[in-house]
Amino acid sequence: MHVNGLLHQFEGRGGYDRADPFTPLPERVQLVACASYKGLGRLLKVCRYESPVEAGRKISHYEGRYEVRVLEARTGRLLGTHRMVGRTSATCTPFVEGGADTKGLEPPGDAAFRQLLGPYTRGDKP
Repeated sequence: MHVNGLLHQFEGRGGYDRADPFTPLPERVQLVACASYKGLGRLLKVCRYESPVEAGRKISHYEGRYEVRVLEARTGRLLGTHRMVGRTSATCTPFVEGGADTKGLEPPGDAAFRQLLGPYTRGDKP
């Protein structure tokens, strides 16, 4: 994930590849953030589907737990490591395809990444 692209992709700022407007040009990237999945967090919601098609299927939604490393793009120097959890709520969809019971995880949203990475892009963190 390009930090600069995540923070500015919907603000209409220049410096983006015209073929893919959400990816900044390599020479404009100063930071790179790498998020690694670290496991399931707390159970948020169990969605039960009782229609004949789903045959009593359930989907258990959990917080996802992640480690985010922020690196300087040109040198690869590690600037910071942070732990974060995914969204803290889940919504049951009105229907699902048939299948076995599953565990789903809720990843962090864009707002959570913006909050975590904002200090780096503003220069508040080294």
